[in-house]
Amino acid sequence: MAATQASASQLPGSLALAEYLSLVRTHHPTLRAMQLRQRMEQADVKTASTWANPSLHYSSKFDERELGIEQPLPIFGQIGMRTEAARLAAASGAAERAAQAQEILGQAAQRFAQLLVEQQKLAARQQAMAHLEQAAKVVQGQIELGARSRYDGARMELQRAQFQVQLEQQQAQTQAARAALAELLAVPSWSPQAVGSLLPAQAAAQESNLEALWLQAQPRLPALQAAHARVVQAEQFTRQQAREALPTPTVGVTRVRGRQDSYGYNQVGVSIELPLFDRKQGAIERAQLEYTQALLEEDTAQQLARQQLQQALNQRDLLRRALRNFESRGLSQLAPLRQMAQDSYRLGQSSILEWLDAMESVSTHEQEYLDLTLQAWQAQWALDAARGQLPLADCLPAACL
Repeated sequence: MAATQASASQLPGSLALAEYLSLVRTHHPTLRAMQLRQRMEQADVKTASTWANPSLHYSSKFDERELGIEQPLPIFGQIGMRTEAARLAAASGAAERAAQAQEILGQAAQRFAQLLVEQQKLAARQQAMAHLEQAAKVVQGQIELGARSRYDGARMELQRAQFQVQLEQQQAQTQAARAALAELLAVPSWSPQAVGSLLPAQAAAQESNLEALWLQAQPRLPALQAAHARVVQAEQFTRQQAREALPTPTVGVTRVRGRQDSYGYNQVGVSIELPLFDRKQGAIERAQLEYTQALLEEDTAQQLARQQLQQALNQRDLLRRALRNFESRGLSQLAPLRQMAQDSYRLGQSSILEWLDAMESVSTHEQEYLDLTLQAWQAQWALDAARGQLPLADCLPAACL
């Protein structure tokens, strides 16, 4: 039975990525509807395995009455072929839904990561604003002592106004990111807090071997499973159409009685279609072409999946290297730069413009670092998706009913 719609009061105020993906899997409208689609396909299997109803006829003539029954007999295995085709269609539909579910979960993960980095950016903006407030007190003290002019105070106030605008803009972006998470659950009043880190874990040695990753990915990728399921379905449909070309005989039994019951007798008859003109040539040819098309699509899906895996691996390695370089060569210099700029101003060795420029530079680099962590995380997610190792991938909606 489909999950009920969640309300904001029932959802957690803060959550990690795995918990959010579990909520999306349970409450996303499209994923909830997939359960109904699977039940429809199960009903189609029942329909395909059902025999045609018998036909009852009655007629009355001047001196006799007839009552008979006729039953089509698919003696060439048509029922079994139809049932198997419906079952494979259901399997193909399940594979398609698994691929669609992975796309939705991927979108949810991207939104979660975006919220996480927006929260970190907001915290960095708030910290930069706090440093600026402390700097404003230093500048005001220098002005009161006569060591600096009122120009420094005016420049500081202008910088405070600029930082305040940036802080408010970041607050708006963070709120929009929270709304994006709530949108996927169709709960607009929910305002969650993301918990976790975007910093990548240490990659194992085998995670850089393309061939090993490809061998691991092929049986796990929903897109490849869906493409193969379409091939199997098309192959079965081809066999089914060939079997449907065989005529289905109809057996009938009729009881004939005289008007005054003066006599009565039974008639047994068999009728069968003569496939002289229509031998399902068009349906068989179309089914064969669809099978060929499915084979080509599977081959294309294989090539595309391998290409995506190679690109994701290259991107992951490049962005991880860039993140490590930023951390080792740039990030460690931000706090000392902020302190050195303040000390230099207090000692009269630099101007207010140089100090403000240093603080703005530190804030900009902090924001750039957070953007880089998001890009590195996205690259790792793309690699995990390309090799079929996403969180909750083993329990997508189509497979967990």
